[in-house]
Amino acid sequence: MRTLIASALVLLACGVTGGCADRSSRPAGADATPSIPGGPDPIVLRVSRDGGFLTAARYPALDSTIWRSSARVPALARIIAFGAEDGYLAAVDTGGAPVRIDLRLGAVTTSRTDEVALTSSADGGAIYALTRRGEITRYTPSGGDWRFTPSLPAQALYAQSDGSLIVAGSTGDRAIVWRVRPPGQNVTDSLSFDIGGSDATLRSSLGATAGAVGDRVFFSGNEMVIAVRTRDLAKALEVDVGDPVTAIAATPSGDRLFVALDNEEKLRIVDRFEEGVSGTIKLPGVPRALRMDPLGRVVLARGGGDSVYVIGLGSDAVLGVVRSAWRGDLPLVLPDGAIATARGNDVVLAHPVSLADMRTVVGGAAQFWYTMRWNGFRPRAAGLDQPVQFRTSAPRDSVDYADSAAARGPQVDTARATLRTDSASATAFTVSFAAVLDERQARQVAARIRVDGESPRITTSDRAGKTLYRVVLGPYTTRADADRVGKASGQSYWIFEGAP
Repeated sequence: MRTLIASALVLLACGVTGGCADRSSRPAGADATPSIPGGPDPIVLRVSRDGGFLTAARYPALDSTIWRSSARVPALARIIAFGAEDGYLAAVDTGGAPVRIDLRLGAVTTSRTDEVALTSSADGGAIYALTRRGEITRYTPSGGDWRFTPSLPAQALYAQSDGSLIVAGSTGDRAIVWRVRPPGQNVTDSLSFDIGGSDATLRSSLGATAGAVGDRVFFSGNEMVIAVRTRDLAKALEVDVGDPVTAIAATPSGDRLFVALDNEEKLRIVDRFEEGVSGTIKLPGVPRALRMDPLGRVVLARGGGDSVYVIGLGSDAVLGVVRSAWRGDLPLVLPDGAIATARGNDVVLAHPVSLADMRTVVGGAAQFWYTMRWNGFRPRAAGLDQPVQFRTSAPRDSVDYADSAAARGPQVDTARATLRTDSASATAFTVSFAAVLDERQARQVAARIRVDGESPRITTSDRAGKTLYRVVLGPYTTRADADRVGKASGQSYWIFEGAP
Protein backbone atom coordinates (compact mmCIF):
# COMPACT_ATOMS: atom_id res chain seq x y z
CA MET A 1 0.00 0.00 0.00
CA ARG A 2 2.83 2.39 0.92
CA THR A 3 4.58 1.52 -2.36
CA LEU A 4 1.49 2.36 -4.39
CA ILE A 5 1.06 5.69 -2.58
CA ALA A 6 4.75 6.58 -3.10
CA SER A 7 4.55 5.70 -6.80
CA ALA A 8 1.45 7.84 -7.19
CA LEU A 9 3.19 10.80 -5.56
CA VAL A 10 6.20 10.43 -7.89
CA LEU A 11 3.97 10.27 -10.96
CA LEU A 12 2.02 13.29 -9.75
CA ALA A 13 5.23 15.29 -9.25
CA CYS A 14 6.46 14.41 -12.71
CA GLY A 15 3.16 15.33 -14.26
CA VAL A 16 3.05 18.74 -12.56
CA THR A 17 6.66 19.77 -13.21
CA GLY A 18 7.32 17.87 -16.41
CA GLY A 19 10.88 17.44 -15.16
CA CYS A 20 11.23 13.64 -14.92
CA ALA A 21 10.73 12.77 -18.58
CA ASP A 22 12.66 15.88 -19.71
CA ARG A 23 15.79 15.07 -17.74
CA SER A 24 15.90 11.46 -18.85
CA SER A 25 15.81 12.48 -22.52
CA ARG A 26 18.25 15.39 -22.37
CA PRO A 27 21.98 14.78 -22.95
CA ALA A 28 24.39 15.13 -20.07
CA GLY A 29 25.46 18.74 -19.63
CA ALA A 30 22.46 20.12 -21.51
CA ASP A 31 21.48 22.31 -18.58
CA ALA A 32 25.01 23.33 -17.59
CA THR A 33 26.24 26.87 -18.06
CA PRO A 34 28.93 26.87 -20.78
CA SER A 35 32.42 27.57 -19.45
CA ILE A 36 35.41 29.15 -21.15
CA PRO A 37 38.73 27.23 -21.03
CA GLY A 38 41.60 29.05 -19.35
CA GLY A 39 44.26 30.89 -21.33
CA PRO A 40 44.48 34.25 -23.12
CA ASP A 41 41.47 36.54 -23.15
CA PRO A 42 38.52 35.31 -25.27
CA ILE A 43 37.91 38.09 -27.80
CA VAL A 44 35.10 38.59 -30.30
CA LEU A 45 35.76 41.05 -33.13
CA ARG A 46 32.86 42.58 -35.03
CA VAL A 47 32.48 45.05 -37.88
CA SER A 48 29.60 46.03 -40.13
CA ARG A 49 29.29 43.77 -43.17
CA ASP A 50 29.32 46.95 -45.26
CA GLY A 51 32.60 48.05 -43.67
CA GLY A 52 33.31 50.39 -40.80
CA PHE A 53 35.23 50.55 -37.54
CA LEU A 54 36.27 47.20 -36.09
CA THR A 55 35.40 46.67 -32.42
CA ALA A 56 36.52 44.09 -29.85
CA ALA A 57 34.61 42.68 -26.87
CA ARG A 58 35.83 40.33 -24.17
CA TYR A 59 33.47 37.36 -24.44
CA PRO A 60 30.83 36.80 -23.12
CA ALA A 61 30.38 40.56 -22.48
CA LEU A 62 29.39 41.26 -26.08
CA ASP A 63 27.76 44.58 -25.16
CA SER A 64 31.00 46.06 -23.75
CA THR A 65 33.58 47.36 -26.25
CA ILE A 66 37.20 47.22 -25.07
CA TRP A 67 38.86 48.35 -28.31
CA ARG A 68 38.02 50.15 -31.55
CA SER A 69 40.10 50.53 -34.72
CA SER A 70 41.35 53.98 -35.62
CA ALA A 71 40.69 53.43 -39.33
CA ARG A 72 37.74 52.02 -41.24
CA VAL A 73 37.82 48.38 -42.32
CA PRO A 74 36.41 47.43 -45.74
CA ALA A 75 33.60 44.91 -46.04
CA LEU A 76 35.22 41.59 -45.11
CA ALA A 77 34.62 38.21 -46.74
CA ARG A 78 36.83 36.01 -44.54
CA ILE A 79 39.77 35.99 -42.14
CA ILE A 80 43.01 34.40 -43.34
CA ALA A 81 45.20 34.38 -40.21
CA PHE A 82 45.94 36.08 -36.92
CA GLY A 83 49.45 36.55 -35.50
CA ALA A 84 49.34 36.96 -31.72
CA GLU A 85 52.98 38.07 -31.48
CA ASP A 86 52.68 41.15 -33.71
CA GLY A 87 48.92 41.63 -33.46
CA TYR A 88 48.32 41.44 -37.23
CA LEU A 89 44.99 40.18 -38.56
CA ALA A 90 44.98 39.19 -42.24
CA ALA A 91 41.71 39.09 -44.15
CA VAL A 92 40.16 39.31 -47.62
CA ASP A 93 37.47 41.86 -48.40
CA THR A 94 34.37 41.23 -50.49
CA GLY A 95 36.19 42.56 -53.55
CA GLY A 96 38.93 39.93 -53.17
CA ALA A 97 41.63 42.35 -51.97
CA PRO A 98 44.05 41.38 -49.15
CA VAL A 99 43.52 43.38 -45.94
CA ARG A 100 45.89 43.71 -42.96
CA ILE A 101 44.64 45.10 -39.64
CA ASP A 102 47.17 46.11 -36.99
CA LEU A 103 45.33 45.43 -33.73
CA ARG A 104 48.02 47.25 -31.75
CA LEU A 105 47.65 50.55 -33.63
CA GLY A 106 44.21 50.13 -35.14
CA ALA A 107 45.65 50.79 -38.62
CA VAL A 108 44.18 49.14 -41.74
CA THR A 109 46.00 48.43 -45.02
CA THR A 110 44.24 47.21 -48.17
CA SER A 111 46.07 46.27 -51.36
CA ARG A 112 44.07 46.64 -54.57
CA THR A 113 47.01 46.36 -56.96
CA ASP A 114 45.98 42.91 -58.18
CA GLU A 115 42.87 40.79 -58.58
CA VAL A 116 43.45 37.96 -56.14
CA ALA A 117 42.23 34.36 -56.47
CA LEU A 118 43.90 32.63 -53.47
CA THR A 119 45.46 33.93 -50.26
CA SER A 120 47.44 32.51 -47.35
CA SER A 121 49.27 33.84 -44.30
CA ALA A 122 51.06 32.24 -41.36
CA ASP A 123 51.27 35.26 -39.05
CA GLY A 124 48.90 37.92 -40.39
CA GLY A 125 51.88 40.08 -41.39
CA ALA A 126 53.08 38.59 -44.68
CA ILE A 127 50.14 37.79 -46.97
CA TYR A 128 50.73 35.59 -50.01
CA ALA A 129 48.28 35.81 -52.88
CA LEU A 130 47.75 34.15 -56.24
CA THR A 131 46.68 36.81 -58.75
CA ARG A 132 44.29 36.27 -61.63
CA ARG A 133 47.31 36.49 -63.95
CA GLY A 134 48.81 33.39 -62.33
CA GLU A 135 51.53 35.23 -60.38
CA ILE A 136 52.19 34.67 -56.70
CA THR A 137 52.94 37.85 -54.77
CA ARG A 138 53.68 38.72 -51.18
CA TYR A 139 52.27 41.73 -49.33
CA THR A 140 54.18 42.75 -46.20
CA PRO A 141 53.67 45.67 -43.81
CA SER A 142 56.25 47.55 -45.90
CA GLY A 143 54.43 46.85 -49.19
CA GLY A 144 54.31 44.27 -52.00
CA ASP A 145 57.94 43.30 -52.43
CA TRP A 146 58.10 39.90 -54.18
CA ARG A 147 56.54 38.26 -57.20
CA PHE A 148 56.92 34.73 -58.48
CA THR A 149 55.54 33.14 -61.64
CA PRO A 150 55.28 29.35 -61.20
CA SER A 151 55.91 27.09 -64.17
CA LEU A 152 52.71 25.21 -63.27
CA PRO A 153 49.40 26.92 -62.38
CA ALA A 154 49.06 27.07 -58.61
CA GLN A 155 45.85 25.83 -56.96
CA ALA A 156 46.73 26.04 -53.25
CA LEU A 157 49.04 28.22 -51.12
CA TYR A 158 50.37 27.42 -47.64
CA ALA A 159 52.40 30.14 -45.94
CA GLN A 160 54.92 28.80 -43.41
CA SER A 161 56.15 30.34 -40.16
CA ASP A 162 59.77 30.26 -41.40
CA GLY A 163 58.93 32.70 -44.22
CA SER A 164 58.75 30.09 -46.98
CA LEU A 165 55.71 29.25 -49.08
CA ILE A 166 54.42 25.80 -50.06
CA VAL A 167 52.53 25.79 -53.36
CA ALA A 168 50.46 23.00 -54.89
CA GLY A 169 49.03 22.38 -58.32
CA SER A 170 48.13 19.53 -60.63
CA THR A 171 48.66 18.48 -64.20
CA GLY A 172 46.73 15.58 -65.69
CA ASP A 173 46.67 12.85 -63.08
CA ARG A 174 49.62 14.13 -61.04
CA ALA A 175 49.85 16.54 -58.12
CA ILE A 176 52.91 18.75 -57.76
CA VAL A 177 53.90 20.33 -54.43
CA TRP A 178 56.85 22.70 -54.22
CA ARG A 179 58.45 25.25 -51.89
CA VAL A 180 59.86 28.71 -52.58
CA ARG A 181 61.71 30.99 -50.17
CA PRO A 182 61.17 34.69 -50.88
CA PRO A 183 62.85 36.79 -52.05
CA GLY A 184 64.38 33.92 -54.04
CA GLN A 185 62.88 32.75 -57.32
CA ASN A 186 64.11 29.17 -57.16
CA VAL A 187 62.13 26.11 -56.12
CA THR A 188 64.03 24.65 -53.16
CA ASP A 189 61.99 21.44 -52.61
CA SER A 190 59.36 19.61 -54.62
CA LEU A 191 57.21 16.49 -54.63
CA SER A 192 55.19 14.84 -57.38
CA PHE A 193 52.72 11.97 -56.99
CA ASP A 194 49.82 10.29 -58.79
CA ILE A 195 46.26 11.20 -57.70
CA GLY A 196 44.43 9.28 -60.42
CA GLY A 197 41.89 10.35 -63.01
CA SER A 198 42.44 12.19 -66.26
CA ASP A 199 40.46 15.24 -65.11
CA ALA A 200 42.08 15.43 -61.66
CA THR A 201 41.97 18.71 -59.84
CA LEU A 202 43.81 19.37 -56.61
CA ARG A 203 41.73 20.87 -53.84
CA SER A 204 43.03 22.40 -50.61
CA SER A 205 41.35 20.54 -47.76
CA LEU A 206 41.65 23.45 -45.33
CA GLY A 207 40.81 26.39 -47.57
CA ALA A 208 42.61 29.75 -47.60
CA THR A 209 41.91 30.47 -43.93
CA ALA A 210 43.83 27.59 -42.33
CA GLY A 211 47.04 26.78 -44.14
CA ALA A 212 49.03 23.92 -42.67
CA VAL A 213 47.94 22.09 -39.53
CA GLY A 214 50.89 21.23 -37.34
CA ASP A 215 53.67 19.95 -39.58
CA ARG A 216 51.38 18.82 -42.40
CA VAL A 217 49.27 20.14 -45.24
CA PHE A 218 46.30 18.16 -46.48
CA PHE A 219 45.01 17.79 -50.02
CA SER A 220 42.20 16.01 -51.79
CA GLY A 221 42.58 14.90 -55.36
CA ASN A 222 39.64 13.03 -56.85
CA GLU A 223 39.13 10.11 -54.43
CA MET A 224 42.45 10.52 -52.61
CA VAL A 225 43.19 12.19 -49.27
CA ILE A 226 46.86 13.13 -49.02
CA ALA A 227 49.07 14.66 -46.32
CA VAL A 228 52.51 16.15 -46.99
CA ARG A 229 55.06 16.99 -44.27
CA THR A 230 56.01 20.65 -44.42
CA ARG A 231 59.58 20.26 -43.15
CA ASP A 232 60.81 18.03 -45.99
CA LEU A 233 57.87 17.75 -48.45
CA ALA A 234 57.63 14.00 -47.96
CA LYS A 235 54.28 12.28 -48.38
CA ALA A 236 52.97 11.41 -44.90
CA LEU A 237 49.52 10.00 -45.72
CA GLU A 238 47.68 8.68 -48.75
CA VAL A 239 44.18 7.22 -48.38
CA ASP A 240 41.73 6.18 -51.10
CA VAL A 241 38.23 6.96 -49.78
CA GLY A 242 36.40 5.47 -52.75
CA ASP A 243 34.43 8.50 -54.00
CA PRO A 244 35.21 12.08 -55.03
CA VAL A 245 36.03 14.31 -52.05
CA THR A 246 34.00 17.51 -51.69
CA ALA A 247 35.29 18.88 -48.35
CA ILE A 248 37.80 18.11 -45.61
CA ALA A 249 38.14 19.48 -42.07
CA ALA A 250 41.14 18.65 -39.89
CA THR A 251 41.22 18.67 -36.11
CA PRO A 252 43.53 21.32 -34.60
CA SER A 253 46.20 18.65 -34.05
CA GLY A 254 45.85 17.28 -37.58
CA ASP A 255 45.48 13.74 -36.20
CA ARG A 256 42.04 13.18 -37.70
CA LEU A 257 40.37 14.34 -40.89
CA PHE A 258 36.63 14.54 -41.45
CA VAL A 259 35.91 13.95 -45.12
CA ALA A 260 32.72 14.70 -47.04
CA LEU A 261 32.17 12.71 -50.23
CA ASP A 262 30.05 13.43 -53.26
CA ASN A 263 26.33 12.73 -52.61
CA GLU A 264 26.94 10.77 -49.38
CA GLU A 265 24.90 11.47 -46.23
CA LYS A 266 27.85 10.79 -43.94
CA LEU A 267 31.39 11.76 -43.08
CA ARG A 268 34.42 9.50 -43.32
CA ILE A 269 36.99 9.77 -40.52
CA VAL A 270 40.59 9.42 -41.68
CA ASP A 271 43.07 8.71 -38.87
CA ARG A 272 46.67 9.65 -39.66
CA PHE A 273 48.04 7.05 -37.22
CA GLU A 274 45.93 4.23 -38.63
CA GLU A 275 46.63 5.60 -42.13
CA GLY A 276 43.13 4.82 -43.29
CA VAL A 277 39.42 5.31 -42.71
CA SER A 278 38.73 4.61 -39.04
CA GLY A 279 34.98 5.24 -38.99
CA THR A 280 31.94 6.98 -40.43
CA ILE A 281 29.36 9.44 -39.07
CA LYS A 282 25.80 9.25 -40.38
CA LEU A 283 24.31 12.69 -41.17
CA PRO A 284 20.71 13.84 -41.72
CA GLY A 285 21.62 14.96 -45.23
CA VAL A 286 24.46 15.47 -47.70
CA PRO A 287 27.12 17.87 -46.32
CA ARG A 288 28.09 20.67 -48.68
CA ALA A 289 30.85 22.31 -46.60
CA LEU A 290 32.67 21.73 -43.30
CA ARG A 291 33.93 24.09 -40.58
CA MET A 292 36.10 23.03 -37.62
CA ASP A 293 35.83 24.44 -34.10
CA PRO A 294 39.21 26.12 -33.32
CA LEU A 295 39.39 24.07 -30.09
CA GLY A 296 38.38 20.80 -31.74
CA ARG A 297 35.13 20.21 -29.83
CA VAL A 298 32.72 20.05 -32.77
CA VAL A 299 32.70 20.21 -36.54
CA LEU A 300 29.90 22.01 -38.36
CA ALA A 301 28.52 20.62 -41.63
CA ARG A 302 26.41 22.68 -44.00
CA GLY A 303 23.25 20.82 -44.94
CA GLY A 304 20.36 21.72 -47.19
CA GLY A 305 18.67 25.11 -46.88
CA ASP A 306 19.64 26.78 -43.61
CA SER A 307 20.38 23.50 -41.80
CA VAL A 308 23.72 23.07 -40.03
CA TYR A 309 24.64 19.68 -38.58
CA VAL A 310 26.63 19.80 -35.34
CA ILE A 311 28.96 16.81 -34.89
CA GLY A 312 30.58 16.20 -31.50
CA LEU A 313 34.19 15.06 -31.88
CA GLY A 314 34.20 13.37 -28.49
CA SER A 315 31.40 11.00 -29.51
CA ASP A 316 31.81 11.10 -33.30
CA ALA A 317 28.05 11.52 -33.55
CA VAL A 318 25.57 14.19 -34.59
CA LEU A 319 24.54 16.30 -31.59
CA GLY A 320 21.69 17.89 -33.51
CA VAL A 321 20.76 20.46 -36.12
CA VAL A 322 20.72 24.27 -35.82
CA ARG A 323 19.34 26.84 -38.23
CA SER A 324 21.80 29.33 -39.72
CA ALA A 325 22.76 30.97 -42.95
CA TRP A 326 26.20 29.72 -44.05
CA ARG A 327 28.58 32.68 -44.49
CA GLY A 328 32.31 33.31 -44.45
CA ASP A 329 32.10 34.09 -40.72
CA LEU A 330 28.95 32.36 -39.43
CA PRO A 331 28.04 29.90 -38.01
CA LEU A 332 30.89 30.33 -35.54
CA VAL A 333 31.91 28.28 -32.50
CA LEU A 334 32.59 30.71 -29.65
CA PRO A 335 35.18 30.29 -26.84
CA ASP A 336 32.74 28.53 -24.49
CA GLY A 337 31.49 26.18 -27.22
CA ALA A 338 28.27 28.09 -27.90
CA ILE A 339 27.44 28.32 -31.61
CA ALA A 340 26.69 31.76 -33.07
CA THR A 341 24.11 31.32 -35.82
CA ALA A 342 22.82 33.84 -38.35
CA ARG A 343 19.00 33.92 -38.44
CA GLY A 344 17.51 36.75 -40.43
CA ASN A 345 18.83 40.02 -39.00
CA ASP A 346 19.89 38.52 -35.68
CA VAL A 347 22.62 36.29 -34.31
CA VAL A 348 21.35 33.57 -31.97
CA LEU A 349 23.73 31.72 -29.64
CA ALA A 350 22.97 27.99 -29.34
CA HIS A 351 23.95 25.94 -26.28
CA PRO A 352 27.04 23.77 -26.97
CA VAL A 353 25.33 20.55 -25.77
CA SER A 354 21.55 20.90 -26.03
CA LEU A 355 21.74 23.35 -28.98
CA ALA A 356 18.85 25.25 -27.39
CA ASP A 357 18.74 29.01 -27.98
CA MET A 358 20.57 30.82 -25.16
CA ARG A 359 20.84 34.44 -26.26
CA THR A 360 19.90 36.68 -29.16
CA VAL A 361 22.06 39.55 -30.41
CA VAL A 362 19.51 41.77 -32.12
CA GLY A 363 20.84 43.04 -35.45
CA GLY A 364 24.01 40.94 -35.04
CA ALA A 365 23.71 39.35 -38.48
CA ALA A 366 24.46 42.74 -40.04
CA GLN A 367 28.01 42.40 -38.67
CA PHE A 368 31.01 40.26 -39.59
CA TRP A 369 32.15 38.09 -36.63
CA TYR A 370 35.51 36.62 -35.66
CA THR A 371 36.76 35.07 -32.43
CA MET A 372 40.32 34.64 -31.11
CA ARG A 373 42.33 34.32 -27.88
CA TRP A 374 44.69 37.26 -27.18
CA ASN A 375 45.93 39.32 -24.25
CA GLY A 376 46.94 42.25 -26.47
CA PHE A 377 43.97 44.42 -25.52
CA ARG A 378 44.89 44.45 -21.85
CA PRO A 379 46.16 47.78 -20.44
CA ARG A 380 49.96 47.91 -20.42
CA ALA A 381 52.03 49.10 -17.49
CA ALA A 382 54.06 52.19 -18.37
CA GLY A 383 57.33 50.46 -17.46
CA LEU A 384 56.85 47.81 -20.13
CA ASP A 385 57.52 50.36 -22.87
CA GLN A 386 60.80 51.59 -21.37
CA PRO A 387 64.01 50.47 -23.11
CA VAL A 388 65.84 47.67 -21.35
CA GLN A 389 69.12 48.80 -19.76
CA PHE A 390 72.17 46.54 -19.58
CA ARG A 391 75.23 46.99 -17.41
CA THR A 392 77.82 46.74 -20.20
CA SER A 393 78.34 48.21 -23.64
CA ALA A 394 78.69 46.32 -26.91
CA PRO A 395 81.49 43.74 -27.06
CA ARG A 396 84.56 44.52 -29.07
CA ASP A 397 83.86 42.15 -31.95
CA SER A 398 80.57 43.84 -32.88
CA VAL A 399 82.31 47.25 -33.06
CA ASP A 400 85.06 45.78 -35.23
CA TYR A 401 82.47 44.30 -37.58
CA ALA A 402 80.54 47.55 -37.95
CA ASP A 403 83.73 49.56 -38.64
CA SER A 404 84.95 47.24 -41.38
CA ALA A 405 81.70 45.90 -42.86
CA ALA A 406 81.74 48.24 -45.85
CA ALA A 407 85.29 47.24 -46.77
CA ARG A 408 84.76 43.51 -46.39
CA GLY A 409 81.25 43.25 -47.83
CA PRO A 410 78.81 40.57 -46.58
CA GLN A 411 80.61 37.82 -44.66
CA VAL A 412 79.44 34.33 -43.75
CA ASP A 413 79.38 34.05 -39.96
CA THR A 414 79.43 30.33 -39.16
CA ALA A 415 80.12 30.93 -35.50
CA ARG A 416 77.81 32.53 -32.96
CA ALA A 417 75.78 35.64 -33.82
CA THR A 418 77.43 38.91 -32.71
CA LEU A 419 75.62 40.30 -29.69
CA ARG A 420 75.43 43.94 -28.79
CA THR A 421 75.27 43.30 -25.07
CA ASP A 422 76.58 40.65 -22.72
CA SER A 423 73.13 39.66 -21.53
CA ALA A 424 70.88 40.55 -24.46
CA SER A 425 70.40 37.00 -25.72
CA ALA A 426 67.22 36.49 -23.70
CA THR A 427 65.54 39.71 -24.90
CA ALA A 428 67.35 40.51 -28.15
CA PHE A 429 65.51 41.01 -31.47
CA THR A 430 67.03 40.15 -34.84
CA VAL A 431 65.99 41.51 -38.24
CA SER A 432 65.94 38.78 -40.90
CA PHE A 433 65.79 39.63 -44.60
CA ALA A 434 66.09 36.16 -46.13
CA ALA A 435 66.53 32.49 -45.30
CA VAL A 436 67.72 30.60 -48.38
CA LEU A 437 69.62 27.46 -49.31
CA ASP A 438 71.92 29.22 -51.81
CA GLU A 439 74.89 31.16 -50.37
CA ARG A 440 75.29 33.22 -53.56
CA GLN A 441 71.66 34.30 -53.36
CA ALA A 442 72.10 35.24 -49.70
CA ARG A 443 75.11 37.43 -50.60
CA GLN A 444 73.11 39.16 -53.33
CA VAL A 445 70.36 40.02 -50.84
CA ALA A 446 72.86 41.27 -48.27
CA ALA A 447 74.64 43.44 -50.84
CA ARG A 448 71.46 45.46 -51.43
CA ILE A 449 71.05 46.45 -47.78
CA ARG A 450 72.86 49.05 -45.71
CA VAL A 451 71.37 50.72 -42.62
CA ASP A 452 73.15 53.16 -40.31
CA GLY A 453 76.40 52.39 -42.10
CA GLU A 454 76.04 48.67 -41.37
CA SER A 455 75.62 45.80 -43.81
CA PRO A 456 73.90 42.53 -42.91
CA ARG A 457 75.87 39.43 -42.08
CA ILE A 458 75.09 35.91 -43.19
CA THR A 459 74.68 33.17 -40.60
CA THR A 460 74.30 29.49 -41.27
CA SER A 461 72.40 26.67 -39.64
CA ASP A 462 71.69 23.06 -40.48
CA ARG A 463 68.13 22.07 -41.39
CA ALA A 464 67.41 18.43 -42.23
CA GLY A 465 70.95 17.95 -43.52
CA LYS A 466 70.93 21.14 -45.61
CA THR A 467 72.70 24.43 -44.91
CA LEU A 468 70.34 27.37 -44.47
CA TYR A 469 71.79 30.87 -45.06
CA ARG A 470 70.14 33.73 -43.15
CA VAL A 471 70.69 37.41 -43.99
CA VAL A 472 70.36 39.29 -40.71
CA LEU A 473 71.03 42.54 -38.88
CA GLY A 474 71.22 42.79 -35.11
CA PRO A 475 70.34 41.66 -32.59
CA TYR A 476 68.83 44.78 -31.01
CA THR A 477 67.73 45.28 -27.44
CA THR A 478 64.13 46.29 -28.31
CA ARG A 479 61.65 45.28 -30.98
CA ALA A 480 61.15 48.98 -31.79
CA ASP A 481 64.84 49.34 -32.70
CA ALA A 482 64.70 46.22 -34.85
CA ASP A 483 61.53 47.42 -36.57
CA ARG A 484 63.10 50.82 -37.29
CA VAL A 485 66.11 49.16 -38.94
CA GLY A 486 63.87 46.85 -40.98
CA LYS A 487 61.80 49.75 -42.28
CA ALA A 488 64.90 51.84 -43.00
CA SER A 489 66.29 49.05 -45.18
CA GLY A 490 63.47 49.43 -47.69
CA GLN A 491 63.39 45.63 -47.98
CA SER A 492 61.00 42.93 -46.88
CA TYR A 493 61.89 41.73 -43.41
CA TRP A 494 60.64 39.93 -40.35
CA ILE A 495 61.71 40.09 -36.73
CA PHE A 496 62.34 37.20 -34.41
CA GLU A 497 63.29 37.16 -30.75
CA GLY A 498 66.84 36.09 -29.88
CA ALA A 499 70.02 35.76 -31.90
CA PRO A 500 70.24 33.58 -35.03
